[in-house]
Amino acid sequence: MKNIYFLVIISLIFVSHSSFGQKIFKDSLQNDVNQVTEKLITKYGDENAERIVRGVRHLSNLWFEENGSGSEFQEFCIKQFIPTGPQLDNALNISEQQFSAINGYQRELSLALDYPLVTMTRPITELDRFFSDSKITIDFFKSKLALAIALNFPYYTNEEKEELGAGWSRKKWAMVRLGDKFEFRSDPDLEQDPTPIPDELRDYTTRYILSMDHVVSPELEVLFPEGTRLNSHNGLRDEIKGLYYRDNPLEKQRVISRIVMHIIDQTIPECMVGETSYYWEPIANKVYLKEGEKLVETDFKAEPDNRYKVLHHNMLSKMRQDAKYPEGSTYLTRTFKNGQLSEEKIVSLLESVLSAAEKKAVASLIEKKIGRKLEPFDIWYTGFSDNTNYKMDELDQLIREKYPTPMAFQQDLPNILKRIGFPDFEAEFLGNHVVVDPIPSGGHANGPQMKGAKAHLRIRFEKDGLDYKNYRVGMHEIGHTIQQNVGTYMSDYYLLKGIPGSPYTEAMADLIAYRNLIALGINQEYSAQEKQNNALAAFWFVCEMGSEALHEIRVWHWLYDHPDATVEELKATTITIAKDIWNQYFADIFGVRDVPILAIYNHFISGALYLHSYPIGNIVVMQLEEQFEGKDFATEMIRTCKIGKLTPDLWMIEATGEPLSAKPLLSAMRNALEVYK
Repeated sequence: MKNIYFLVIISLIFVSHSSFGQKIFKDSLQNDVNQVTEKLITKYGDENAERIVRGVRHLSNLWFEENGSGSEFQEFCIKQFIPTGPQLDNALNISEQQFSAINGYQRELSLALDYPLVTMTRPITELDRFFSDSKITIDFFKSKLALAIALNFPYYTNEEKEELGAGWSRKKWAMVRLGDKFEFRSDPDLEQDPTPIPDELRDYTTRYILSMDHVVSPELEVLFPEGTRLNSHNGLRDEIKGLYYRDNPLEKQRVISRIVMHIIDQTIPECMVGETSYYWEPIANKVYLKEGEKLVETDFKAEPDNRYKVLHHNMLSKMRQDAKYPEGSTYLTRTFKNGQLSEEKIVSLLESVLSAAEKKAVASLIEKKIGRKLEPFDIWYTGFSDNTNYKMDELDQLIREKYPTPMAFQQDLPNILKRIGFPDFEAEFLGNHVVVDPIPSGGHANGPQMKGAKAHLRIRFEKDGLDYKNYRVGMHEIGHTIQQNVGTYMSDYYLLKGIPGSPYTEAMADLIAYRNLIALGINQEYSAQEKQNNALAAFWFVCEMGSEALHEIRVWHWLYDHPDATVEELKATTITIAKDIWNQYFADIFGVRDVPILAIYNHFISGALYLHSYPIGNIVVMQLEEQFEGKDFATEMIRTCKIGKLTPDLWMIEATGEPLSAKPLLSAMRNALEVYK
């Protein structure tokens, strides 16, 4: 019976794992794999059989010729296998402690080396870049630590985790996540040498900042206050969003929208990127120089497709790395596998929202609110979820006075958390474990990797302080830091700290961002009206961001189908796909076809294949909002952050009782529409 059981398990594991691992003298190891598996089962009994079979098979996929012969492979297995029980529990505890130290100190060193480049608080030198590139790495395979962990904490596929994970204890889950650390070993002979990006394109998106006080109307009037600087895409998009709350916004919104189109088409004057002495009228795309008090038209050169050179380089660089993975593995497949959400499920969720019949009703409601027909930039409309009793200038002034410096914002974080409902102890603890850093644009949070460390929250501060636009970004990032600090300091297992994937951490961030006016003390509670407005805002955002995510996915598929495509061909296809998706989902609502606005996002230019995280995150948000209804917000927030790194569906079942679904978002949107009727 033991031999039959052994042979069946061997065949199952071989099938499930044949899709990954290096082809390193594998055939010559097969007899040794079978022999040592049987020896270990004989020695340790059937209660260890499943772990032995999985562990030995997985180790054979990671065992290179440099590690030794077949007999040495057997010796390693016999010597290093740890039977289930106190010894294995102790090995788990040791691994948790040591990986906490390794990850923690590597992160602290990385923070220090990267600080000048990330914050740009002083001019960056080549020496800064050399320091940033001088990261310390540890070869866990050379030390054989990875091999010992692979043997004792075997790997499970995502499908197996979904099927079996509901019955696993927290300790079992921690052991599985430890096994995930060494799922794959790359063959150095197959490593592709990196293709360096030209110096002039390094930090391309970071440095893509426009001097808006040099942008003029067709009547040659300067449109924006002196010192206004906006980056593409975040700054331009967020300025359009903020203008809905200012007087007479339409002319400025149209001009910014035209700038966006020039960037996508690469018809933007090259002289207008960065600090400039030129003036630009984007509607007619004319450039001027100032002679005395008069603007005189002058010739200019358009930006030479730099945007698509960066995209082309970033995508091909990631595709080149496919060579070191098993046949059939691509950056596309690995991205979705690592996120534990299949491309098919992500696309299905997004299309279920984009295809909702109520999209037209939401668009009509926006038209009523803004008092005109929709224009393409209204895809970024954000007037549902913010307080219309305050004009943007008033909010800007209030926040600048409150937060003139990063330190002022940092010191108020505990009070912000108290105002949105966190008890004193949790608010003080979580708020005091955050450092606020200034950055040129956007926002992000860098989480601690060991106890004693702090999260770093990074947002843009203008010269006179934090404005509302960046404050709201900061509130989103506070949500990230809560999830990060709860995971680091309150998880029962270090290896489970975190979240199933990027959409879930984006959801946690938005739960806090939704409460930004409560955090300011403007609103006293999260009212039913706010919830309804946020449901409409989330739906409209998923329509916008979901279409951009589909655009990114389709461009990736196209380049894999056309790997020899030129920069010019990639540019043309990127714009065409953006127009096609616009025509599919928005042309009938906006009354205009062939709009390429969906191609503007810098995350897309980075080649990160990350955009789907944002709309899926909003789908997660509304499912959590439904769960939080009638419960204490802070208690539920901390509880869900402590669930940790299960699979996305199992995490959602533990958080809300149901698998991930767009139904709560669609239901909340429909209920909100009923209220507006």
